[in-house]
This record gives sequence, structure tokens and C-alpha cells, in this order.
Amino acid sequence: MSTETYLILCHECKLSHDDLETMTIGMVLDYIDEYLETKNPNKKEKKTVRKAAQADFDSF
Repeated sequence: MSTETYLILCHECKLSHDDLETMTIGMVLDYIDEYLETKNPNKKEKKTVRKAAQADFDSF
């Protein structure tokens, strides 16, 4: 990702200069990811996690 792309995404997510001063790059990228997921009307439901059974370990 280039600097320009990063700044465009920040602008699209309505992050201000003050927001960027107080957030780390990782926090900003997480925010952008969550923002885009909420704006996506065709989002897929997350898969549920189940506990592995003995049969799963045996087949592994």
C-alpha cells in the first residue's frame, strides 16, 4: 500500500489529522477494515468456531 492509498482511505473513513496523530498505523488499518466491512452491503457472515473432537484429531 502506498502513502497515497493510505491517505485516501483515511479520508474516505473521515479520519481527521488529530485522529491520525493519536492512532498507530495498526489502529488506523483496523479502523479502515471495520469501516469498510460495515459499509459493505454484501458482507458474508463470519464462520463459527467449534471445538475439535477426538475424531478431528484422529483424522489429522
